[in-house]
Amino acid sequence: MSYRSATITGGPVAVIGSGLAGITAAMRLADAGLRVVLFERNETLFSGASAVCEGKIHLGYTYVLDSSHTTTRRLLSGAVRFRPILTRWIPEAGLGLSEKPFLYACPRDSMVPKDGVAAHLAQTQEEADSCGADLICKRDMRLRPLNASELGALFDTTEISAAWETNELASSPRTKRPFLLSALGAQPLVEARTKAEVTGITREDDHLVITWGADGLREKFGAVINASWEQRLRLDQYLNLSPPRQALHRFKCGLHLQSKDLAERTPNVTFVIGEYGDTVAYGDRVYASWYPAGMLKSEVALAPDPAPVCITPSTARHITEQSIAALARYMPGYGNALADYTNDFEVRGGYISAWGTSGITDPNSGLHSRAEIGVTSLPRYHSINTGKYVMAPKYGEEAALRVLSEMGLDA
Repeated sequence: MSYRSATITGGPVAVIGSGLAGITAAMRLADAGLRVVLFERNETLFSGASAVCEGKIHLGYTYVLDSSHTTTRRLLSGAVRFRPILTRWIPEAGLGLSEKPFLYACPRDSMVPKDGVAAHLAQTQEEADSCGADLICKRDMRLRPLNASELGALFDTTEISAAWETNELASSPRTKRPFLLSALGAQPLVEARTKAEVTGITREDDHLVITWGADGLREKFGAVINASWEQRLRLDQYLNLSPPRQALHRFKCGLHLQSKDLAERTPNVTFVIGEYGDTVAYGDRVYASWYPAGMLKSEVALAPDPAPVCITPSTARHITEQSIAALARYMPGYGNALADYTNDFEVRGGYISAWGTSGITDPNSGLHSRAEIGVTSLPRYHSINTGKYVMAPKYGEEAALRVLSEMGLDA
């Protein structure tokens, strides 16, 4: 590919945050010939929430309490664009798609009884059927309830009332990471800076000025894309872009392990709906979580307290043991398999940011919807509320395209 290096009026484009949305935006702008500076506050690129989540390609099955199905349709729009956008820069194998589809299990103390869960799953399947060939899913799978024998083989039926097989898959963040960073490193128009926290944004004449780093360096840019996730609302405030409502930031940890043996024995399961957890296998990697055990921090704020969340060895051990014990309660056989690896799991965490002030045990909490997400724009400034991991490529690209449109450049 040949590049026409372009600097728009006021300087290159700044992209804040090197998660999946930020990298997508940076690469899309560079493909169009614009110079990009990518700011990352951490020591390494792609090391925040995008790198440590379960990587589910959400189709909407989880959002049982959004009866409007707006969240379902929003997430499906991201799942359709996920592959076409990312495979511009990484191979299909780099997506790290799981081979096993997700099962959805309904505990007997679920916030929504099994009949309500079943109705939501069926409607979600119908919505997914209309999305076409680009939708990432297990194409040969249809929504179906597990029969009594299947249910009893995996779950404790005194705890689980029903379970369904879906066509939903996951995309391993760890598999994607080296491919994304390789593509980024090979793009001469992107300058990536780490340990480069943005501490201010001002508008001056025909450009935006970013203040960054410990020394308070000031630098001009022709446009800015804010893809900083849990820091997004704080940075928006510098340009008087106020949030429409309050946001809740939760720091959640999961268990991570590379083990082909355990991955082969790991079912992809999500428990709905309440303070439960999930298990995911992709290739030789395993992810497992239990919400009450892994939730280390929760606060309503523009941005969470800047002090880093410290996961001490004793904290990690506690999260591991409590998560395995909870999963074993619902899946006894698999719980025993997990217990064999108690000393081997790595505990990693990241922020989940969403509109709302109350937790997921409140059926009216904003956490049960991802309907109000997307890109919010001011002149030359575009702020990305990803909402869910599956939406990151779509909204990263959308923000980049808005910059190109403002500048009168071809996509």
